[in-house]
Amino acid sequence: MQRADDFDVVFSDVVMPGMSGIELGQEIRRRYPDLPVVLTSGYSHVLAEKGRHGFELLQKPYAAEELSRILRRITGGRHPPR
Repeated sequence: MQRADDFDVVFSDVVMPGMSGIELGQEIRRRYPDLPVVLTSGYSHVLAEKGRHGFELLQKPYAAEELSRILRRITGGRHPPR
């Protein structure tokens, strides 16, 4: 991620190989504090152990409407022209 202005939001699973979604979110927050991060997981035990760390969290399974509602809220409903 060299240019944060190419992204409106980052959406990541919590469980990934090599780097967790929480670690990714923390790195993004460190580099680009204004870039929103939304995490998702179907493993409640992972979240219970690691916590949300201040990130938006969407539990799996989720509906597209739930994701849409979170994305609208954290982006303020803005859709900048590309």
